[in-house]
Amino acid sequence: MSINAQRIGILTLTQSENYGTVLQAYATHQLFDTAAGEGKYSLVPTDVAHVRRRRFASVLNPKNPSFGLARVRNFAAMRRFVAPYTYSTAGKRWVDINDRNGAIDYLDAHFDGFVTGSDEVWNLAFVGDRSIYYAPESLGRVRASFATSANRLDISKLSRDSREILRRSLSSYAYISVRDANTSSFVRELLEDSVDIDEIVDPTLIHGLPEFVVPYSPSARFGRKKVLLMVRDRKIGEALISHLRDSVDINTVFIRYPGARFLQLDPIQFAGVFGQYDCVVTDFFHGTCMSTLSQVPFVSFDSEPLYSKYESKIKNLLSKLGMEERYVNLTEPGDPGNYRTVLAKVEEAIAEPPAWTAQSAVERERRHGLTVLARIKHAVGEGLAEVG
Repeated sequence: MSINAQRIGILTLTQSENYGTVLQAYATHQLFDTAAGEGKYSLVPTDVAHVRRRRFASVLNPKNPSFGLARVRNFAAMRRFVAPYTYSTAGKRWVDINDRNGAIDYLDAHFDGFVTGSDEVWNLAFVGDRSIYYAPESLGRVRASFATSANRLDISKLSRDSREILRRSLSSYAYISVRDANTSSFVRELLEDSVDIDEIVDPTLIHGLPEFVVPYSPSARFGRKKVLLMVRDRKIGEALISHLRDSVDINTVFIRYPGARFLQLDPIQFAGVFGQYDCVVTDFFHGTCMSTLSQVPFVSFDSEPLYSKYESKIKNLLSKLGMEERYVNLTEPGDPGNYRTVLAKVEEAIAEPPAWTAQSAVERERRHGLTVLARIKHAVGEGLAEVG
């Protein structure tokens, strides 16, 4: 088989019910499959059987507060969107990574090399240190990582055995790049600074999604303004709606709230909707990425207690782009009315939309990401070319 005919599997999340998940997978695939270099790149449709069953049960459960036909349609739209870029064989539409041995046998039979893709696939959720996202040192002929993240992983809680399993995996990688400073520190500690690690931004920002994103266009000077909420923290979301709904029109995406219109969108529509608002409020990482790509006024915040100990991926990204003023940290215990800090920033953004000043930083990070992409493709090509 020629090098150009060899297949490289991209190990990332593709099956989750999450707009950011499928868009980062698409962006990663497009970056690798259309750039110069050897081999054919495909997303591997990985999932965990019991998580998959639980996810479907959640979608179909009428007692779930976000249940509804719109959510079912959104979920189906995400699967349809990512399906053309995933690799499947007759009778096997996805790979159950909970069956580690079966997954490894399948992957070795169908791929020559692997790239651990973006998103938080290194945080050991669901299957622990048996995760094939830490590609075993015996898997394929070459392994590399592209913007991979372990942002929520607390290395201090790992056992000695788990550390050794992960260390053996990562020490066998031909190239390592990560998405945030926490993951960079984690990998450096694990490998004791024995390898070079590149830190790059999310693939959605490197690729840019120009075929989907619609740039921000300020609404008419007079009339009601429009606010988009993509907020996981229900206390914050409900408080914002309560204070804003009399003065602005509020739509929500991904999370449904009473008192606001819930948008039924496929991933392409999702990526293009942000620029249509006067302000976006989000505690989602990819909500922040889409807001950045759209250049829309936005406010991002964190309220998970974990991020009082570690820097969040949202804060890390906005620091890279020089947009710290759009970020609010609500992770410290204190006044239960701390949502007012977010509210004040939202009201300010609506009244006086801030000028977009981050484009040079975005372009700088994009150039850096593309440089790292070329290095990874070169390393993979060299690995595939080796005899044996």
